[in-house]
Amino acid sequence: MRYAAPLAGVCALAWSTPAAAQAGPAAPDWAFGAPAGEAAIVAACTASLATYLLPQRRSAWGAASSEERNETLGLASDITGATVGTLLQLGSGYALEGSYLAGTGVPRPFSRALRTSLIEVEAAALSTGLSSMIKRLSGRCRPRSWRTDRCGETDLDFDAFPSGHTTPVAAIAGVRLNLALRTTGAAAPRLGALALAEAATVVTMALRIGAGAHSWQDVGAGMILGHVTGFALAAIHPIAPNKSRFAAGPLPGPMPEPAAVTWSWTF
Repeated sequence: MRYAAPLAGVCALAWSTPAAAQAGPAAPDWAFGAPAGEAAIVAACTASLATYLLPQRRSAWGAASSEERNETLGLASDITGATVGTLLQLGSGYALEGSYLAGTGVPRPFSRALRTSLIEVEAAALSTGLSSMIKRLSGRCRPRSWRTDRCGETDLDFDAFPSGHTTPVAAIAGVRLNLALRTTGAAAPRLGALALAEAATVVTMALRIGAGAHSWQDVGAGMILGHVTGFALAAIHPIAPNKSRFAAGPLPGPMPEPAAVTWSWTF
C-alpha cells in the first residue's frame, strides 16, 4: 500500500501532461496527422464492405435457445441500430460535436465537426465489414431458425454471429469514448453524445434478442467488436490543439485608455 500514493501521482501526472500541453480544447486531426493517412483509412474502411460478397458458411453452431420471431421488436431494432440507427447517431453526434467545438473557441466549429463525423462513418463501415466477414465464416444459426438441433434452409438463417445491428452503433460509441477521454474544457456535449450511442447500443442488443434474431453471445460480440473498432480508429487521429488566441482563457477586456498629461497655469 505504501507505493499506492506515488503510483497514483505518476499516473495523474502522465494523464494531465498531454492535456496541459494543449493550447486549449481541441478537435481530432486527420488520421496519422495527414490527409493522405485519412484517405488510406477511408479506402480501407470502404473496401472492408466487400466482405458481403463472401459465401455464407452453414455450420452446426446452433443458437443458445429456440425463440419465436417478433416482428415488432425487429422493426424497433431497425430504428435503434443498423443503418437507420447509425444515421440517427451520426446526426445527433454532429450537432453535439459542433456545439462542443463552438463552446470551446474552435474556428468554424460545425465545419470542423464534420471531421469527427467522418471518423464515426469510418468506424461504422469498418466494423460492419468485419462483422460481415465473421458472419460469413462462423455460420451460426439464428434463434428464430433453430428447431430441434436443426437450423433453417436459407443463408439468412446462418448469419447470426455477431449482431450486424449492434456493431455499427457500438463502433460510434467507441469513437466517442476515445474522444471523451481526450476532451479538455466543458465536456458535456461529448459526454451526451457518448451516452446516446451507448444507450442505442444497449437497447439494440435487447431488441435483437427479443426479436429472436440473436443469442446473447451474438449481440455481446457485436458490442465488443464495435467498441474496439471505433476506439482504435479514433486513437489514430491525433488531437489538434485549438489555435484560437483565447482558447485557454477568458476573452480580454477593453484596452485601457492612454495616460494624458495636461498643463495648467493656475497655482
